[in-house]
Amino acid sequence: MKNISIYVVNQEKISGEQLLHITHQELEELGVTRIGHQELILEAVDLLCALNYGLETENLRTLSHKLNASAKNLQNFITGRRRSGHYDGRASRRLPNDFLTSVVDLIGAAKNLLAWLDRSPFVSVTEYSLLKNNIVQLCLELTTIVQQDCTVYETENKILHVCKTLSGICDHIISLSSDSLVSQSAHLEVVHLTSIMPSEGLGMYIKSTYDGLHVITGTTENSPADQCKKIHAGDEVIQVNHQTVVGWQLKNLVNALREDPNGVILTLKKRPQNTLVSAPALLKNVRWKPLALQVRRLLQCWCCGISFTLFRRKH
Repeated sequence: MKNISIYVVNQEKISGEQLLHITHQELEELGVTRIGHQELILEAVDLLCALNYGLETENLRTLSHKLNASAKNLQNFITGRRRSGHYDGRASRRLPNDFLTSVVDLIGAAKNLLAWLDRSPFVSVTEYSLLKNNIVQLCLELTTIVQQDCTVYETENKILHVCKTLSGICDHIISLSSDSLVSQSAHLEVVHLTSIMPSEGLGMYIKSTYDGLHVITGTTENSPADQCKKIHAGDEVIQVNHQTVVGWQLKNLVNALREDPNGVILTLKKRPQNTLVSAPALLKNVRWKPLALQVRRLLQCWCCGISFTLFRRKH
């Protein structure tokens, strides 16, 4: 497969502002003719935008508000359709494309909230862990509902129930105003790792998500990553030696980490830390994959499933 790194974006003197608003057509004019490569570039730009604009404002409360708004928007969409004089939901079995688009938007908002609930410190707090599991179950239920063979009216009734339940969960999270974790935003922290033994490496385990984020899942006991006491499960790797790696393939990230045998400078995106549960996750020479990652794989499946359903019905 042709490597997208050969494209001459730098030689064309594309500024950051232009890249922010670049289109498929403009990429094609630059020689990026493959649709898959265009999507990779545009998705990487989206990731950087989300990092830049969401870092200081994104927290558990704002993400809960966004999911709540998406759930209520879908409810309003359904009730608005039913008030229309042309409503045929009791006879039709085909969900409209704009209806499916609203469902995808709702799942996207849920995914963003779950990305926080599924990491330290929230994953270690029983109340938040239960809320996370409930949201996952409701989203799985939602993807099942839209693929069932029944009338649109019956589908809408089931989705209304899911939306109301999701709104209730969001209201509960928002109401936890006494918990400082709800209102704390993420922040960036620079970590220097030195005295690295080539035979041992950094002692850091990283999981790359399907959308290009690199999440640390744990450290090896007595490794440089463990001994620095600044790296925790749930941290995202944003830069390696001052080079942004958001959207990179995992193998390229690993190569960057190994580039300088004398050490590495990491820029990490860190979630709020609860002093009771912020100790690093230690791995005793075992490739540990926390149960939380199973939930992430499950989320990937239902996100891909609903997107495929939307694509299939549009075509």
